Amino acid sequence: MNGAFDPRDGEAGLDDLARLVETFKIRGVKLYTAEWRGDSKGYKLSAPPAYRYLEACQRLGVKNIHVHKGPTILPLNKDAFDVGDIDDAATSFPELNFIVEHVGLPRLDDFCWIATQEPNVYGGLAVAMPFIHTRPGYFAHIISELVYWLGADRLLFGSDYAIWHPRWLIEKFMAFQLPDEISKETGVELTDVIKRKVLGENAARLYEIDISAQSAIFRQQRLSAAVELV
Repeated sequence: MNGAFDPRDGEAGLDDLARLVETFKIRGVKLYTAEWRGDSKGYKLSAPPAYRYLEACQRLGVKNIHVHKGPTILPLNKDAFDVGDIDDAATSFPELNFIVEHVGLPRLDDFCWIATQEPNVYGGLAVAMPFIHTRPGYFAHIISELVYWLGADRLLFGSDYAIWHPRWLIEKFMAFQLPDEISKETGVELTDVIKRKVLGENAARLYEIDISAQSAIFRQQRLSAAVELV
């Protein structure tokens, strides 16, 4: 379970963050830097108020900072989704993981250059992933650039699951192969090893989840449910 914070909440927000950690043992937060608040039309992670919260996250053991940096949504401002503040924050807090949701689209190049420099910056593939259906050529470009610049260990699957069931998207991703011309240019191939990392292994590592142990629990739960039905 993840929580959230908004640095514009000041001291009260810091207290709320501490309560979230104490009550729910959260390991991450999801942030919306472009969200309007009164006269404020967003904030930067590189600004002093945000730094106070990132310092608190570091102190409280909240290591995974998910930041919404995607396409502009009316009436929000494009500038507030800019990925530039990730660079400064990631440099200043090397012990935190910054997961840039939607990989900064449509600012893919900017994001890749920042993530290449900052080893604690990750890419979340929500919004990018559905292009596998509507624009497979564009998706091939996105995923090949990400693997080329970041490597396969810093990409996390995202499905926008609240909009649709993700099974079809997972199946399409497992079957997807890069066009020959793209693989030849980038040297990237989407192997099953890479796909497993993207679909769950990378996220499990960030959240210290033992996949084998969890799988055993799920199998036992299914078995117990089946016995009860009988």
